[in-house]
Amino acid sequence: MQGLVNRAIEGFARATYGDALWSAAARAAGADPRGFALMRHYDDALTGSLLHELARRLSRSRRELVEDVGAWTAAIPSIRRLLRFAGPDFHSFMLALPELHARAAMVVRGLDLPQIDLSAAPDGWVVTVGKEPIWLHALCGMLHAMADDYGVLAVVELANGQLHVSVPLVDYTPGRPFSISDPMVGA
Repeated sequence: MQGLVNRAIEGFARATYGDALWSAAARAAGADPRGFALMRHYDDALTGSLLHELARRLSRSRRELVEDVGAWTAAIPSIRRLLRFAGPDFHSFMLALPELHARAAMVVRGLDLPQIDLSAAPDGWVVTVGKEPIWLHALCGMLHAMADDYGVLAVVELANGQLHVSVPLVDYTPGRPFSISDPMVGA
């Protein structure tokens, strides 16, 4: 797994649960508690061990933990900004999801995000991700966070290796402000 992904897990754990929990989980997983190098590649087994140790210490499932990491990552101002460039509303954002792979690669050379496929469904969209389930779970959390950011009520359900996204209420809340020309708006 790429260091950037492991660093996101680390950042989430430290920011949400503190350095002590992070250090204990990292040591138990065989990772350096001082953190991960962003551009280094790490064995996928290390990432799996790290997620296992964090989930165990938090009495949560790995899926729940990864969804929370996805939501936390989407709230990082620079990543939120990248995601909001997809469009002025959640519908536009969803339609632009298949472009996320290429947009992320432009921002971080060598970042190997999986391809995201989107198809229309009678009540919304079906989203599939072309790699292991960790990406699908992270995307689930990110979609929840972005729905909140846009102010829509979105139902994101995981079934049969796919995300089913429906939007029963478009004007659920005002949403967070965002301006392409002013990076401080909504930060």
